[in-house]
Formats: sequence, C-alpha cells, structure tokens
Amino acid sequence: MIEEGKFGVQETVWLMVSTIVTKVFYTSPAQVASLVGNVSWYMTLISTATAILGFTFIYLLLKRFPGWDIATIMKDTLGGFFGFVFSIALALYLLFLATNTLSEFTEVAKAYVFLLTPSSFIIGIFVVGILVMCILGLETQARFAKLAAYTMLTGFVLVLILGTENYDINRLFPILGYGADKILITGLARSSVYGEIVILAVIAPSLQGTYFVKKAGYISLILSGLLISLSVLAYSLSFPYYVAQEIVAPMYEMAELIDYGRFVQRVEPIFLFIWFFSSFISITALFYCFVSLYCKIFRIQDIRPIALGSALILFVSALFNMDLGVGAVQRIQNIRQYGWIPPFILPLIALIVGMLRKRGVRSHE
Repeated sequence: MIEEGKFGVQETVWLMVSTIVTKVFYTSPAQVASLVGNVSWYMTLISTATAILGFTFIYLLLKRFPGWDIATIMKDTLGGFFGFVFSIALALYLLFLATNTLSEFTEVAKAYVFLLTPSSFIIGIFVVGILVMCILGLETQARFAKLAAYTMLTGFVLVLILGTENYDINRLFPILGYGADKILITGLARSSVYGEIVILAVIAPSLQGTYFVKKAGYISLILSGLLISLSVLAYSLSFPYYVAQEIVAPMYEMAELIDYGRFVQRVEPIFLFIWFFSSFISITALFYCFVSLYCKIFRIQDIRPIALGSALILFVSALFNMDLGVGAVQRIQNIRQYGWIPPFILPLIALIVGMLRKRGVRSHE
C-alpha cells in the first residue's frame, strides 16, 4: 500500500477546483464561443449539472467499497482482465490530460510571455517541479493547493472586478446564441471539462471516509462551475462572440485591456500568477494520480522510480504535442467532445456490474 497521507475536505476542494478551473485560461472559452456563440457562460452550468450526475455514480461506487481506491474496486467488480483494462484506460486518460494541459500552457506562454524561450526549457522546468512535488507526496500537494488557493482566488476576483470598465451587456444578446439545441448538446458533451473529478476515486483512501469524498466532490463541482461561469461571463462581456472565438488566451487578453490611468494598468502579472500556480497544481495532481494509479495496478510500493520514468514520458509527450499545429486544436476539441467517457462511464459500468454481482459492502455514511 502506497502511503499518501491524510487530509481534509478543504484541501481536497481546493486541489480539485484548481485542477478543474485551470482550463478556462486556455483555448476552451474560444472554442465554446465558436460552438454556441455568446451563451457559453450559462451553457457551462449544464455541463456542471451533468458532471454532478456523473460524480454521483462515482460516489455510489465508492460507497459500496468504503476505503478502497478505483483500481482495487474495478479489479474486484470486473475481474482481473477487465479491471486491468479499465484501470489502465483511466490512468492513460489522466496522463493524456496532464500532457495536453502542459502543452497548452507552453504554447500560450510562448505566444504571450516567453516569446524567445525554447519550448523544451519551459516544459523541462515545469516537469522538474512536478517531479519534486510527486516525491513529496499527495498530502503536500493538497496542502500547497489550499495555501495557494486563497491568493489565487483573490487575484481572480480582482481581475474580474477591474475588468468591468470593458463590459458591455449588449454582447450577451441574442440570449440563445446559436440555438437551444446547440446549447444543450454542447453542454452535455462538455461535461468533460469537469472530468478531473475522477481524481477523488484515485485518492479516496486519503480522505476521512466516503462522506468526505461526497462532500468534497459536490462542493468542488459547484464551486468550479460558478468560477468558470463567472470567468466566461466576464469574457463574453468584454469581447463580441465573433472576436472571442479567435483569441488564444481570453483571460489574459481581458486582463491586458484593464486601464484605469497611469497607476492602474498592465495588471496581467496578477493573471500570470494565477495562471502559473493553477496550471502547476493541475498538472501535478493529474500526473501524480496517473503514477499512483499505475503503482496500484501493478502493486508497486515505491512510487519514486515510476515517477521519474513517467516524468520523462510527460516531457517527451508534451514536447511532441507542441509540433502538431492545427492537429493540436483538433485534439483539444476531441478531448472536450469525448473526454466524459473515461471519468464517468467507466465507473458507471463498474457500479452496474458490482450491483449485479452483489460485490462490495454498503457504507452507512
């Protein structure tokens, strides 16, 4: 058994919120604007509700196996072969998300901040930091996320407030964007934005019971949904939708427009602080859970050598994805379109099979 430490609901909530909300700093808002127009700010609430339903399946599965992680549960419910296949698929999904986020971070950083810095250097620095945090352990990551969260949340709210000078309510019309059918279909599919909530199934033994997993999960999804909705609303108010869908990093552009005279302008360093730390927490959590899940699948007790080898894979994969050009945009669209399957459908299948086979012990929490 890998010792991952113990921590509470607050640490878990901030770890999950930081991991989920990070993607709003990249190309996702622009892609949504191209799909539904100017209504992405409330379309994401449909995604949140769908993700809450998906997490309910995860919670019910964990409730049948209190104190167990997802790899052990899948092996017990689905058997050795299918349990292995499902667990590996989930682990690769987490690694893919970590790789994609790191690639997006590097692309945006090079486009706006580090114009002449080699991609390999940016990725390498990030990977070294991620590796150090993985070796320090899950509890350290959770407590760091809580420590950084309050400062990041303050900066986030400050940017939204200062941006009000550029808001125009007329940019929210027409109120149905490209149509109600587009809003509903896109909202359901993009529940994948909240797919990182499956991390709770990986780290469940580190929490204080199934009730705390349930509490942390629902609070994380609701809070993440509100923050994403607020940020996309601010973005929609700042730019016409036909302009919004062309911007690579909308939140950065929004922060760059803030100007209240010579003493209050160029406030994007506040955004950069939020962006850097949120991305670091997100990628670290995804990468660590991949390594942890891999070790649990193959019953490896020492996580350090696996983390070192996996860090090299992360570095090479992220660097490779930097060269895909237009393919990178298509890759991100595919993640958002079909990325809800691994975190929500795989646990649902395990839950159904477990109920049919009458596996597990019901918790009274």
